[in-house]
Amino acid sequence: MELEKEMQKMLAKEAIREQIYTYCRALDRIDNELGYTIFAPEAEVDYGPTYKGTGKGFIDMMLDQHRKMIATHHMMTNILIKLNDDCTEAASETYMYAACKYKNKAGVASFTVEARCRDIDKWELRDGKWVIVKRVVAGDNTFMITPPRYTDDTTTMVVTPLLILPTISSHPLSN
Repeated sequence: MELEKEMQKMLAKEAIREQIYTYCRALDRIDNELGYTIFAPEAEVDYGPTYKGTGKGFIDMMLDQHRKMIATHHMMTNILIKLNDDCTEAASETYMYAACKYKNKAGVASFTVEARCRDIDKWELRDGKWVIVKRVVAGDNTFMITPPRYTDDTTTMVVTPLLILPTISSHPLSN
């Protein structure tokens, strides 16, 4: 019986981790519908001065911003999950790292914002699926990176990326 309980906990934690990673995928693919699946319909999100409201509203606001960017890249690490005794509620703390590349009016990459924060989530198991019912974001460290400029006595050279990798549309996870 104890082994079954431990297996149930492991499966629940893995399902929550999968939702956390799906959240990143929704942000980077700019997929509102996928993003909505992470949050309960009445979920509350507190992103500090940036946003306070529902999970759906948060996804809409965030992806509206992402649509104006050249590229985004989100990663989640140090995921800690605590479950209640019957594995129907959970709390998690996740370290988030995002790099968002912005363009200037000419459409050229002009700077990147790197954001590092912690997502502190309350989860519930509903109809066999884990969803966030409350998120509080603790912003730990956000800063802007501008393209480097190298100078000598006579010239200034702006360094830009030399290689842009193509999107792989035939990848099995690309859908």
